[in-house]
Amino acid sequence: MRRAAKHPAVRLRLLVALACLGAIAAGLAPAEASGHTAGHAPVHAAGPAAAPPALPRWLAGSTVKIWPLGDSITFGASAQPAPGGYRTSLDQMLTRAGIDHQFVGSWTANSSPTLDLEKENRHDGHGGYRVDQIRRDLDGVAHGSSDLGGYWLAGRKTSAALTPDVVVIHLGTNDIVQRWDTRRFPTKDGRADLSSGRQRSQFVSDLTARLADLVTRIHVLRPQALVVVSTIVPIDVPAFADTTAAYGDSVRRLVVRFSTAHMPVVLADAYSAFASTAPPGGHAAPGLLSSDGVHPTPAGYALLARVFATVLEGRTLPMPA
Repeated sequence: MRRAAKHPAVRLRLLVALACLGAIAAGLAPAEASGHTAGHAPVHAAGPAAAPPALPRWLAGSTVKIWPLGDSITFGASAQPAPGGYRTSLDQMLTRAGIDHQFVGSWTANSSPTLDLEKENRHDGHGGYRVDQIRRDLDGVAHGSSDLGGYWLAGRKTSAALTPDVVVIHLGTNDIVQRWDTRRFPTKDGRADLSSGRQRSQFVSDLTARLADLVTRIHVLRPQALVVVSTIVPIDVPAFADTTAAYGDSVRRLVVRFSTAHMPVVLADAYSAFASTAPPGGHAAPGLLSSDGVHPTPAGYALLARVFATVLEGRTLPMPA
């Protein structure tokens, strides 16, 4: 695959599209309110969009640095071989769209031949990581299994700070699967009973607050970066399915709040993309999730890449004449 030639007009089109992002068509737009039934895509309320974020114009004519940030789904884990996960397909999609880009990150694990060839193999997808661990690694160290010393945005003596223009976040899966929270619930192990509507609601609220703290800290450290916040792909496991759906609704509302505050934050609705064609009683279309019900298949990763590419390309928005 050949790297896209540098076309300032094309990149300016990308930046104009990103600056105009108030809504993304095809189910990718946040809404002030949504009605959601577990296993089905949310129905977004109609209404005026919040004022869109803006990107600095000095990016026009430059390579857009994209930081894939998350857990094992950003890493690309799957029951089937999926080298690079969504990153392989996303690189190809952006290149075909003529978007000059560079993936950045602290490591190159689980790359693919095309990512290696194009030197697009860097990312920060860390298996098993929760939102709080990623947050600590921004300007400190979480002492996780693969954070490589942390301080990703602050830098340290042995590694320079990352300077992304765009941050793509897919996080929260491990928080749900581990039922991890900073508060103790009135249960035997102190963790939320996700079958309890009240505890589930509190758990999702706490998880969303941690995600908000992560996004806010990224904005403080990199105020000019566009932050793409994704709902997570469905967890097709009965004990976690309803919590995942509720978290998706909460993330959509969070992005609206950030947009209303004129922060450069936009939504990528991965949950809806996976759930929109799910069979009755299911939470994702057949063939998109691995046998564990958590990680995407290669087809699922290709769909996730399309969700992110749609946001980054701004193809669904009307372009100025």
